[in-house]
Amino acid sequence: MIGRALVFLALLPLSALAQIQLVQFDGVNENPVGTTYSVGTAAPGDTLPTRFRVRNTGTALATLQTLSLAGTGFQITSAPALPYIIAPGSEAEFDVAFSPQLTGSYSAFLSVNTITVTLKGTSAPDASLMLAGSAAPLMTASVVNFGSVAEGSTQLQAFMLFNAGSGSVTVNTLTVSGVGFHGPIGLAAPVQLAAGQTATFQVAFEPQSATPAQGILTLDQRAFNLQGQGIAPQPSGASIAFASMLFGSAQQNSVSIALASPSLANVTDWTLQLSFQPASGLPDDPAILFLSGMPRLAPVTFSVGSATATIGGEPSITFQTGTTAGTILFTLQRGDKTIVQQASVPIAPGPISFDTAASVRKFNELDVSVAGFDNTYSASELAFTFYDTKGNTVPPGAISVNASSDFQQYFAATQQGGMFALLAKFPVTGDTTQILSVDIQATNSAGVTTASKVPIGN
Repeated sequence: MIGRALVFLALLPLSALAQIQLVQFDGVNENPVGTTYSVGTAAPGDTLPTRFRVRNTGTALATLQTLSLAGTGFQITSAPALPYIIAPGSEAEFDVAFSPQLTGSYSAFLSVNTITVTLKGTSAPDASLMLAGSAAPLMTASVVNFGSVAEGSTQLQAFMLFNAGSGSVTVNTLTVSGVGFHGPIGLAAPVQLAAGQTATFQVAFEPQSATPAQGILTLDQRAFNLQGQGIAPQPSGASIAFASMLFGSAQQNSVSIALASPSLANVTDWTLQLSFQPASGLPDDPAILFLSGMPRLAPVTFSVGSATATIGGEPSITFQTGTTAGTILFTLQRGDKTIVQQASVPIAPGPISFDTAASVRKFNELDVSVAGFDNTYSASELAFTFYDTKGNTVPPGAISVNASSDFQQYFAATQQGGMFALLAKFPVTGDTTQILSVDIQATNSAGVTTASKVPIGN
């Protein structure tokens, strides 16, 4: 008789729900692996890699505890350190290399935890494939990259077949597939090679769009990956032109860009950069800039069929030259920062320039005001000579002022480049109405500037 007893329920741990699956991964797709898997065909001395994934298809953590391979010609070339925890929905990867040394059939036993797979491979005599100029054979499934090529252009890659065996071999299949890839050029299968003999051919990459491209070069049972990047054709023969070639401070000018021939594509990633290298000892001048958009950077675009660019959306862009001596540099560059063209605008040191000069008569005083710029930042001596109504010099004659330190302090603090404004006050004994005009003279390292007979107003 079974007596009454308490019933205890034993709940299974979540780890019991862990489940793994072995798949082959080709870089894009996962392909289930059964009890037998063929890695393909490789020539003696060649290496054929295969990538596998151990995927956790369960709802709990799984542990990869066993990963082993037994058999001639096969080898695990990369794998995680064991034990390896695999989260639900995640995977662990490892690579197996098939490297036969002789012709024939090969097999090996792959163990992944409780999963056992028989790997099979075939080795048949065939020619080695090499890039022209290289002595190292390409491994099966290796990648040949043609680089970046403009639409409408062609990039050729030369290959060489080589029979390293002691007997003759025949290459029965030699094909190229993939959008933008063409070949083989200069050689057609079947190709018979005696021992030690070589044969060369080329493959062309002609991108159809500005996108990545992939192709396959098939050599009998072996496949080699072809890659390339199509890019929009870049305009050629670009030149920078200025509306005026008379350069100096305090000017406005404009710059435009022309092509030697119409653009073959719409290009929107070029830029025109303005930079300034001041003369020795001088600071940068923030007034040297483009008058629209960003101060020193403008987008440059080309339209299909046009031989001129738009800069900031316009046929040209206006810039101002500031008030500091030095060199303004314009750099035209592509989106990848490749410099296409440069042009410089020299701003030579010059004497002080007066924009305005005026004098005002006050009671017992004459005020003289001057606005201008000194692109050398070296203004020093000032001189003022007053004249009466008859044109005679008013005593004491020229009144000189050494203003070097004042200008130095001013230019050290200003953010206005070489621009300045000054006011000089002169006390007068007698009738100020008898003083009619004044000469103003200013000196810097580049010379002397004079404003003559500046009238004195009321």
